[in-house]
Amino acid sequence: MDRVLFTHLEHGDDIIISLSCDEASAFGVDGFIIQRNAKYEPFLSPNERGASVAWEDDDIIVLLDRVFIRRDELKIKTKGKVRNYHFDLTAISDEEYEALVKHFHLINFDGSIKIKTG
Repeated sequence: MDRVLFTHLEHGDDIIISLSCDEASAFGVDGFIIQRNAKYEPFLSPNERGASVAWEDDDIIVLLDRVFIRRDELKIKTKGKVRNYHFDLTAISDEEYEALVKHFHLINFDGSIKIKTG
């Protein structure tokens, strides 16, 4: 499980959730990004629409399928080439956690992601 040190959230043309993890992460990098471009998404084919997830140095972009988030952890499962990601959220503040939960609901404006909070 990768430990999140802080988050960065954006809402403009793109809706972005960035997680900064400690350098000893399981995937060898320290940034995890979830992005959705709602402005241009209507121009994509239906199977390409949704929030995508990728590590900084990973060229493979896949769509989110499920998110489980509670105060101490975040689990993400992707569609297609299924990948599971697991993050420890104990290092972020309560305010940062609440903002993160709200941003997941914002990025899921069409209900394409199954989100469960605990």
